[in-house]
Amino acid sequence: MLKLLVLILVILLYAIGRERGIVTFVSLCFNIAALSASIIMMSWGWDPVAVTIMSCFVICYVTLFYQNGKNSKTFSSFFSVAAVLLILFAISCFIGYRSHSGGINEIMQLEDEITRYAPDINIDMSKIAVSMILTGLIGAAMDASIAVASAVYEVYKNNRNLSIMELYQSGISIGGDILGTTMNTLYFACLGESLSLFILLKNYQYSVLDMINSKAFFQEFTDVTISCIGCILVIPLTAISIAYVIKNLSQFERFLPDEELLLELDEQIEKEENK
Repeated sequence: MLKLLVLILVILLYAIGRERGIVTFVSLCFNIAALSASIIMMSWGWDPVAVTIMSCFVICYVTLFYQNGKNSKTFSSFFSVAAVLLILFAISCFIGYRSHSGGINEIMQLEDEITRYAPDINIDMSKIAVSMILTGLIGAAMDASIAVASAVYEVYKNNRNLSIMELYQSGISIGGDILGTTMNTLYFACLGESLSLFILLKNYQYSVLDMINSKAFFQEFTDVTISCIGCILVIPLTAISIAYVIKNLSQFERFLPDEELLLELDEQIEKEENK
């Protein structure tokens, strides 16, 4: 069944996205390899938080630059996601250590295998909790960031006379439109993962307070809440960074040597089409 599902995925990616679909699949494989390498390094005794931050930067680089190319949009998104990751790193560490949210929760305790082998892991589970929060954050933050950056870029292509502040306001307006759907996506992902917890607590007649104070619920709630905070923070950061970059491309010529040429080419094509 796994082979069948992967085959269906690859066929649909190529049928819909053609070459870009294959690039997306390759980047997904790279990201899976990065996460697998992180798990291996953690098992060797490397610090889980440091390993997670490194893997998040690798995933962000591969997803943005390899999959979408090196341009002002991906450059601004990478900077914004990295900034959000560092900001929320401090919050995640504070919550992870003060709440003691790491380790086995009520659902895991029902699994005999996990309970039996868990004492032999020899890893600080508070750091694992922080790693889980950061890993859950990176995907949603990149999604929101690249959406805002791409929209502001298209706005600028159609009106090169807009100022940095006007482009920033456009990014904030666009970000507000996608924020609701992003929040719902994260919420329903958390709800789907927590169904087994809700069924368990219902069968054992737990109260609402017992559910809220359970470790399993807290872990899921913390992950989705910090992911939502990350999506909110990344919108203004992306809006101001993409606005500044595309209005000052000469300062970023070292990183984006062909960006100005591409914008001028697009503008010429649009003028010819209008004629």
